[in-house]
Amino acid sequence: MGFMRKSASQMFAVILAIGAITTGSLGQSDLLDTKVKNEVVDSVSTLLSDRAFVPGIDFKKWSDFLNQEKSQIDTAKSDDDFQKAINAALQKFGASHVMLMTPRLARIRRTGSTVGIGISTLPVADGLSVVRVVPSAPADKAGIQAGDVITQVDGKPITNTQGITGEVGTEVLIKAKHQDGKIQDYKLIRQKYSTVREPELNWVNKETAQIKIYSFDTGYERSQVGDLFTQAQSAKNIILDLRFNGGGAVTNVQHLLGFFIPDTKAIGTFIRRSNVDAYVLATRGKPNDLAAIAQWTENKFRPVHRSDLPLFNGHVAVLVNRFSASASEIAAAALHDTLGAPIIGTKSAGAVLASIIVPASNGFMLQYPIQDYVTSKGVRLEGNGVVPDFEVKEPIASPKGAPDEAIEKACSVLAHTKSVK
Repeated sequence: MGFMRKSASQMFAVILAIGAITTGSLGQSDLLDTKVKNEVVDSVSTLLSDRAFVPGIDFKKWSDFLNQEKSQIDTAKSDDDFQKAINAALQKFGASHVMLMTPRLARIRRTGSTVGIGISTLPVADGLSVVRVVPSAPADKAGIQAGDVITQVDGKPITNTQGITGEVGTEVLIKAKHQDGKIQDYKLIRQKYSTVREPELNWVNKETAQIKIYSFDTGYERSQVGDLFTQAQSAKNIILDLRFNGGGAVTNVQHLLGFFIPDTKAIGTFIRRSNVDAYVLATRGKPNDLAAIAQWTENKFRPVHRSDLPLFNGHVAVLVNRFSASASEIAAAALHDTLGAPIIGTKSAGAVLASIIVPASNGFMLQYPIQDYVTSKGVRLEGNGVVPDFEVKEPIASPKGAPDEAIEKACSVLAHTKSVK
């Protein structure tokens, strides 16, 4: 997307996406020079000052935040180090959806593929815990499983994913500790693989279908999602699993919610700068009273109902965790507020700002916020998240075949739930 002005529908195609898990399989970091860094910084500064908007945040403070990270920016020799320094400055705004992407990360997001051994990880005390293993990727073929802890790479202790990264066809030596305490060495060859996770339908029991949506971004194919809901029409209950869903396009959220909620019902309000200015001018109200602004604003956010498929008329429960972010939080809140769907799991990320992703010079991309969001109940999700009705804590990683306590809890709750239509 270029710098030209976009319509709301065009912007919504790329907003509300946020990364949630560190993927231990990225390519090598590239070297960069001072000229490139200066060009990227200038581009980021212009975009933030001219276009970024979050109620209550002064983006003119960017220069101060930038100066606080100047030494790290000046000494950065690689794309990854430079990105880390810039994002450290951006994080000082205290808002989600404002981050710099390296050319490599931008390429992964665009193509849906990368090079590596095929694991997603989170840091733990003795290394990196494997959260997910990509089917048919090198790690999967070697027998590495979710729940294993990577303790060494090429004979050295590991605290981040940089040692795992590399080029296609190169070799990496991995030492992993299994959950039974056994230590095992692996010799893996890095390969290209897809990062896309397609939606899934699983029958938990004869009355209950679990529909898992991993993303509202790449991988969310509307025809495929429609097919899953067609298959689930006979179910008495649907468990909508949004755990680890980092968000995506608002238009895809509208599509998903259209299987549950009539398009006549407003599920929330996006608040942009013009809404705030108009509200203050007309009412002399406070510019930070987002609930009042949302109530006053006429343009509401609604589902888009698929006319060839009836609304699901059974019971619905929604699963979230701390990695459920952005668009998935909007979906969870909408189903809870409109249908009375119980929320099960752990509190979501609280990262719900509409944003766009644009070039920031030399292959770098900048994501920055342009609108806030308030639910139909007047709740701002940014910074607050979706709080579960039934908290079920989950391990960092669940080995294949392990019981899913959140699913079990959802089945128990649904047996005594009456949805509100």
